[in-house]
Amino acid sequence: MSDKVEYTIFDALEHIGKRIRLVVFLPLAAGIIAVVVGFVMPKWYRAESEVLPQYSPGGGVGALSGIVGGIIGLGGEGSFNLPFMTSPSDLWGAMVKSTGIADSIINKFDLMNKYKAKNMYYARKYYKKHLYVDISQEGILTIGYEDKSPDTSAMITNEIVALLDRTLQRVHTTTARRTKKFLEDQIAKCEEELARAEQNLIDFQKKHKAISLKDQARVAVENVAQLYAQLTLLEIQVNSMLNEGVSYSPELDQLRAQSREIRRKIAEIESRGDSLILGIPLDEYPDLVMEYARLYRDLKVQEIVYEVLKQQYEQAKIEEQRSVPALHIITRAEPPQKKYRPKKALMGVVTAISVFLLTLVWVLVEGYLQKLKSVNPERYRQISALWRFGR
Repeated sequence: MSDKVEYTIFDALEHIGKRIRLVVFLPLAAGIIAVVVGFVMPKWYRAESEVLPQYSPGGGVGALSGIVGGIIGLGGEGSFNLPFMTSPSDLWGAMVKSTGIADSIINKFDLMNKYKAKNMYYARKYYKKHLYVDISQEGILTIGYEDKSPDTSAMITNEIVALLDRTLQRVHTTTARRTKKFLEDQIAKCEEELARAEQNLIDFQKKHKAISLKDQARVAVENVAQLYAQLTLLEIQVNSMLNEGVSYSPELDQLRAQSREIRRKIAEIESRGDSLILGIPLDEYPDLVMEYARLYRDLKVQEIVYEVLKQQYEQAKIEEQRSVPALHIITRAEPPQKKYRPKKALMGVVTAISVFLLTLVWVLVEGYLQKLKSVNPERYRQISALWRFGR
């Protein structure tokens, strides 16, 4: 537009004053019409159910979950998860929206005909459009479903919850079975290492007669053994994630970082006095005692790892046979007494504000064009020609 036309704020206010009725009454009328339309629109109801997990899918049986930091004397390195120990909060929403649950609901309630969907693809889209899923910070899952019938809304919502519960139970059982197999393999390897460490110590004692450690040295060796055991368990977790095809994840990075930290601690301890026994100088112990200490340490490492794996294996066997509801229903869906939408007041306000802004812009442009017509008619005709061409 022409730079020679000075259209100040006072000019704009003056023109708004001239068109004040349009600016006020048009949005008001539009808002009233929107409210009236809301009255004639079909009513939709949304029943909601709140649920909480009885247990995490795989969480109770996840091999080595939280047990590394639980080994006495390891300094609380923290608890760790295997790849199949995903938090339920990361799974619920996806499970509820999954094709399996969607198809079950669509078929049971004949939603394809209800929504006049051409095929299952569109029926699933309609299903997800009316589905409501929310997970609070406290881990409570809210599931809701919209329908024109309050009773149907409640029935579908409760059926979704029931399907989710059965799905989680299947996931839990499958995970427990896989975890048990994983632990069986690790225990078998550990048993071999434990038998080898025991035999090495026995052979050494037979060859060199009775050799023992002082109490202080024994405690020192056992402390180092606990660190080695913790490192071994961490490596088992890392390898399990890699075997599951997880090449990158925050969990994997955390495990690797903690492995590096434990290695650093071990290196720091073993470097004191150039000894493998917590800073005890080599010249204070003969070579045979040092070798005995190494063998004793290896044995204690395998004993700790074996004990932890056996505990988790027994828990996994229990979980595999466990058949209890995966979800605790806090609030069961009931037919709602009040419609969820249309929200007539909101429709009226939003429509009125939108029309007011559009009307205000139109009035401002109109005022500018009127001034342009009086100041620069040629430029006004050019703009009018462009407008007619656009039409």
